[in-house]
Formats: sequence, C-alpha cells, structure tokens
Amino acid sequence: MKLSNRIKSAIVVSALVLGTSSTAAMAVDDSTQAALAQYKTQVTAFKASITTYKASKAAIKATFATTKASAIATKTAALTAAGTDETKIDAAKLAFKTAMDSAKSTRDAGIAQLGVKPTKPVRPVS
Repeated sequence: MKLSNRIKSAIVVSALVLGTSSTAAMAVDDSTQAALAQYKTQVTAFKASITTYKASKAAIKATFATTKASAIATKTAALTAAGTDETKIDAAKLAFKTAMDSAKSTRDAGIAQLGVKPTKPVRPVS
C-alpha cells in the first residue's frame, strides 16, 4: 500500500507541476505576443517616418545641387564676360562665394529642421 500511495503522490505532484508550468508558459506566451504586436506597430510607424525623412533629405539635397549648379553657371558666365578685367573676375568670384554660402546655410538649416534620423525599433526577446 505504501508503494501505491507513493505512486499516487508522484502522479499528483507531476500533474500540479505540469499544470502550473503550462499556465506560466501561457502567461509568457501572452506577454510575448503582446510585445510582438507592439513591435509590429513600431516597425510600421518607423517605416513611415524613415520614408518621410529620406524623401525630405533627398529634396534638400536636390535643392542644394540645383542652387550649386546655378551658382557655377552664373560664375562661369561672369568670368567669360569679364575677360581679363581683374575687378570683374573678383566680383564674379565673390558673387559665387556668396551664392554658395547661402546655398550651404539653406541646406544646413533644412537638415537641422529634419531633426534626428528615426531609429529602428528593437525586436523583443522571446
């Protein structure tokens, strides 16, 4: 009879342990699922914000490139028209430098206004 009671006790203890561990496993599963759902939401928001960030930065770069090309064309035309007149050459170079400084400050202000590049969310540990 003692052996039978020990077997019954072992079965009861095993059932309790298995029942508790499966409940704990279900709780971990639920929290993991919630964390994954939150991560997916964060990834969707990240993709939208990084797309906007990249488009804005590309527009800033394109504007700078256009302004730079215009300044170079203006300088080239002014230097060609100046011939060998040092005063006109210096004026053309100064106008180019002023145009480039303006383009650079506009670009830098645009990039500063963009703010910090969005960071990718961290995947939860399962």
